[in-house]
Amino acid sequence: MSKLLFSVAALAAIGVAAPASAAVTVCSGGGCAPQPHSNVQVTGGQTGSTVSGTLNNAPGTVEFTSAQSLATQGQRVAAATGGLTDPLDISFTGGLINALEFNLNALTGGTVSFSFSGGDSNGVTTGPLALRANGSNFFNVGGGSFDRISISFGDNASLQDIRQVRLAIAGAVGDVPEPATWALMILGFGAVAGTMRRRRTRIAFAA
Repeated sequence: MSKLLFSVAALAAIGVAAPASAAVTVCSGGGCAPQPHSNVQVTGGQTGSTVSGTLNNAPGTVEFTSAQSLATQGQRVAAATGGLTDPLDISFTGGLINALEFNLNALTGGTVSFSFSGGDSNGVTTGPLALRANGSNFFNVGGGSFDRISISFGDNASLQDIRQVRLAIAGAVGDVPEPATWALMILGFGAVAGTMRRRRTRIAFAA
């Protein structure tokens, strides 16, 4: 039993010192990663440098921010006039995001890059990736946690709108436990097993 406790304590120490994390990745084309389970619902008719939406099945607010004036059109976020060329930030107030999917409907083609803030992806930048004109450009983000993503456009790219935004919240039901959590679970199982074993031994001596 003492060996078990020592081993579990070591595992817990490792889990605390190095919590589970992975490098955030961005892939394009749609279907390149599991689809997040929360839809971002944008209220139409909003204008300004920041517009917002909510999730269909969880608390929290999703904000879209740019130096250009934005406007919501149904479930789409677009520049109030012309194409969006300035960076577009997406942020979440209800915790950390660990999966994100969106469709960039480009007005003119070029490239797109992404930078992240918050969580274990803070300061990470990826890209540039190709952005096709006059059509859908699905992107999936996963493998790390963050609360803000900044989308920047290059090589004369401009955005007609962003649509079909979905995300998953880190720590929601279904996430894989971290090593420290597993260690505590094993410790609990070991303690229960040890207690039952001692009780059986005492009963045998009494007989």
